[in-house]
Amino acid sequence: MDNDIRVSKWINNNLVELSKLKEGTGIEILNNCGKACCEMSDLYKGVCEVRNINVSEANIDTLFNDFKEEYYNSDNFTKIDNTIVLIFENCTCPLVKKGVNNSFLCNCTIGYSKKLFERLFDKKVIVNLEKSILRGDSICKQNIKILD
Repeated sequence: MDNDIRVSKWINNNLVELSKLKEGTGIEILNNCGKACCEMSDLYKGVCEVRNINVSEANIDTLFNDFKEEYYNSDNFTKIDNTIVLIFENCTCPLVKKGVNNSFLCNCTIGYSKKLFERLFDKKVIVNLEKSILRGDSICKQNIKILD
């Protein structure tokens, strides 16, 4: 058996077991995995750069616009008031690209986005995964609310 197939099956099995844990423990574990994944990403380094450049001006609109212009200039990345809408037409997770297909994995992206945007804005955020390709939707859609 190909190693990628073996690893993706192993991860899928682990996701099944994590989803069975009581009281959201599995969700919390995957959120934390997403945060760790985010910290290792080039996108996180970009957020840190944008944040550091604008450290004296912590205006949410400036931070958002600078990040969007430099790292995600798309109509699928918008902000209205304190809510960001982020849409992906394809799953960007490298695990999914390697064959992981259990939708419980989507809890990881919530942690990833939470870490990314809390670092950018230096404020707490709430991430709601409204749609997910792994859950059968045609897109992934997140609503990220920036808290005061």
